[in-house]
Amino acid sequence: MTLVELCGHGGAAVTAERFAPPSGAGPWPGIVLAHEVFGLDAFARSTARRLAGQGYVVLAPDLYSRGEVPGPPSTEEDPAPQWTEEEIRAAAAGLPDRQAVADLEAAAAALCSDPDVEERRIAAMGFCLGGKLAFLLGCQSRRLAAVVDFYGRVCYSDLDADHPVQPLEMALGLECPLLGVFGQLDPSIPPADVEAMRRQLDAFAKPHTIEIVAQAGHGFMNPLRSDYPADSAEEVWALALTFLEENL
Repeated sequence: MTLVELCGHGGAAVTAERFAPPSGAGPWPGIVLAHEVFGLDAFARSTARRLAGQGYVVLAPDLYSRGEVPGPPSTEEDPAPQWTEEEIRAAAAGLPDRQAVADLEAAAAALCSDPDVEERRIAAMGFCLGGKLAFLLGCQSRRLAAVVDFYGRVCYSDLDADHPVQPLEMALGLECPLLGVFGQLDPSIPPADVEAMRRQLDAFAKPHTIEIVAQAGHGFMNPLRSDYPADSAEEVWALALTFLEENL
């Protein structure tokens, strides 16, 4: 892993971590990895290493670079500290969509100029908050060839200055294939929202695959969670890798 400094939204310095395949010669395809609400933590880094092991150059921006992580940080001693519901809501509400998407676009631009990366073979992948942001990036960027959205919010309960548009309303701008993966029992993304996303993408004739994972809740891809469904998560991971291979 190497550290990279990006010029993010408003010219702010944004730190990112770069993970490259352990062996072989490039150029390789690239992936912008958008972390969960918990920040650039042990799960994000393990996912980046896993993707690098599959032959991708991964750039994972720290979307909290402008200040402290808004909850207990991940450490070696406690890689998955417990956040309160209040901390989670405050973190999600305090990260403006425009700022975060611009930071991710800076990461995509950095991959495009990376001599070890094939600039036409770049994807975005995200989980939770990062899943929504990966989707929004796909709707606004023209640097991406694919998006993998793991259980990103589809609809906001309320709009505000930092989240002025429903994610679903951005779907018309999507210019690359999308894989969306959602848990059947996710209380934060009800089935009606997922079906609304499917209908919207169908109406706009956007190439997409929507996968509903039975008996899975929110965050089910994170092995550090006590309710981690290993078999389902591995099946979905294989699906995601196949999707990336077919579209990059």
